[in-house]
Amino acid sequence: MICFITSGSHKYAVRELRDVPGMPKIDLMSYNQLLRKKSLPRATYVFTDFDRIDFWTRELAAKAYRCLTANNARALNDPASARTRLPMLKKLQGEGLNSFSVWDAEMDGLPDRYPVFLRTRAAHRGTQTELLTTPEEARSALDELVRSGLCLSDLMFVEYCAEPIEDGLFRKLAAYCVGDEVITGMSVHDENWHAKYGKEGVASEAHYLDEMQAVKENRHAAGIAGHFKAAGISFGRADFTLVKGKVEVYEINTNPNNSLILDHPFPLRVETDALFHQRLAEAMRAIDTETGGDPILMDHPDLVSQRKRDGYLTRPRWTP
Repeated sequence: MICFITSGSHKYAVRELRDVPGMPKIDLMSYNQLLRKKSLPRATYVFTDFDRIDFWTRELAAKAYRCLTANNARALNDPASARTRLPMLKKLQGEGLNSFSVWDAEMDGLPDRYPVFLRTRAAHRGTQTELLTTPEEARSALDELVRSGLCLSDLMFVEYCAEPIEDGLFRKLAAYCVGDEVITGMSVHDENWHAKYGKEGVASEAHYLDEMQAVKENRHAAGIAGHFKAAGISFGRADFTLVKGKVEVYEINTNPNNSLILDHPFPLRVETDALFHQRLAEAMRAIDTETGGDPILMDHPDLVSQRKRDGYLTRPRWTP
């Protein structure tokens, strides 16, 4: 069994894995449920959604992670060391794995390279502005977002780094990390540089043939494995593109959507998606753990103390 630990309102993404043929048994647990458990059954545990939980929940989750690994259970994504969006992108740029820069809007001041855009450090809401080309535009956009109620401490500037694959067409690529395996995933095509969800009808059969070939040969596995390692993430989906032939990672989502493509104007996409999910299921089986044996005690003193503080109420947990 593989158990995913998610934020309470985002179990839906992992739940979709249950629909994938060949997938091992998938269980779901929220952090609230995890931190009320005195013990856990033997399984593989995958910690996710670090950008959607508060600091204390994450710290307690790191203690639970250590209870699991001290008892020889397999656990992926250490909450104590996995990097979230801003520190991850700074790390990737610092190690030369990414070319573009990012700036903490609260601490780093205005960017010294343009164009840029603003987005939040947490959650998955996409860009908050169009491209900003001058310090004056950047300052005005930042002030406007703060006036609207977005927190300065949650805002970041990101240097624009994209390249159309042909006139008016952008492509966002994806790759999954599952333990030691990296698997090339499905792409998204759009007329806009955001390319968050894609736009149906803008890509041609030739683009989808190339996508099929990329999945077949696992084209991007070697080029992106180092990005996952630098981010401290052993399960997740990297969203990236190629700029002048170089991999540029935008983010790594530890709780990505996993819906199957069952119908498409180009049937080839359905075939490609089935092949990708077959590879994903094979990688998931490789990290699966047989159930049975003694349960694992969640006996770290901080976890024991937290359960006493929380009691049996369904309210948000106590935080220091």
